[in-house]
Amino acid sequence: MKPSPYFELRAAVVETFYETLLSERYTIGQAAGRCLVEFTRETKSGGRDALVALSVLLARVARHDPAVLARCRSEIAALEALAKQPACWRGLSRLAKERMQEDIRFALEKRRGWRNQTMSFPC
Repeated sequence: MKPSPYFELRAAVVETFYETLLSERYTIGQAAGRCLVEFTRETKSGGRDALVALSVLLARVARHDPAVLARCRSEIAALEALAKQPACWRGLSRLAKERMQEDIRFALEKRRGWRNQTMSFPC
């Protein structure tokens, strides 16, 4: 069974993030910045790949150092905008949608200044 493109990209971002942390001894913020460079094509695409890459990356940052999210304002804004686009959700399996929603919610909940906002997804 061939893995879905969602899970392939998700795994690539997670692997790059943790590999950068461990092998290069970067901070969370530095590792996130490195991932943004490594996945520039995906994050700037404005489509599903951007949503996948940003959601998983920002969820990792939120998990390990939520204070760094304050420096990721433009990425958070892009994540919120992309999450509202139905086209970004079309064709994803139920499991992929649930995982991505979980990452998005987690990143937004940990963002500084987040106050009881609810994120609704068009899927």
